[in-house]
Amino acid sequence: MFYDCVSFLISDNTLHRWMMELAVHQKPLKKSNFHEVAERAMNESMRILESKDWSFEMKSGDDIITSTKLPTIGKVFKYEGVIDMPPEKINNKLFYNVEETPEWSQSVEKANVVETIDNNTNVVHFVSASRCFVSSRDFVHLRAWKKKDDAIIHSSFSITHPKAPPNSTYIRAEHRFNTFILRPYKGDPSKTHLLWLMQVSLKGWLSQNITDQVVTYGMADQMKDIRST
Repeated sequence: MFYDCVSFLISDNTLHRWMMELAVHQKPLKKSNFHEVAERAMNESMRILESKDWSFEMKSGDDIITSTKLPTIGKVFKYEGVIDMPPEKINNKLFYNVEETPEWSQSVEKANVVETIDNNTNVVHFVSASRCFVSSRDFVHLRAWKKKDDAIIHSSFSITHPKAPPNSTYIRAEHRFNTFILRPYKGDPSKTHLLWLMQVSLKGWLSQNITDQVVTYGMADQMKDIRST
């Protein structure tokens, strides 16, 4: 409760600067392991989809956001809805045109490709837009996508990278995974049945309740923005 009050009165960016020298960050991932770890993130996401105990978080139109808590992973959010565009177009927007994301997404302030590994794998530095009294966060993601049967699986997760080190401007947040599963909608392949799984640690001094609200409304807004372009 004390830290929630402090974070309301003092920006968590300020608190972040105070704590920077105490922060411990994971070791850089070796480039030789990029594809192996990306595959693991995709497989973990598909496995989590089989979880049974999903709890309602929010409904946005016909779309539903639910969550579940898993051992060693924590709270995972799932967005499910239908988007009126084909899977390939959504994947192109999210992956190949990622640097244009701030032009259509109210949730993303900056997006820069740090390194291109191959046609299906890259590293991107994102800065999220501030929301309510939650300041901007930044993320460094290793991202990869592949086709599996009729689905496109697009997964990203946080890594450290020498070209995008943490700094005092933003709180460095982390995704264990951030995965989109895009399938042609039954009966109409011009539409997409979209599942979006996300596990995130926003860091700073935020309660779980605030994190839940930021994530659920952020996911809903992101889908509205995808639909609007």
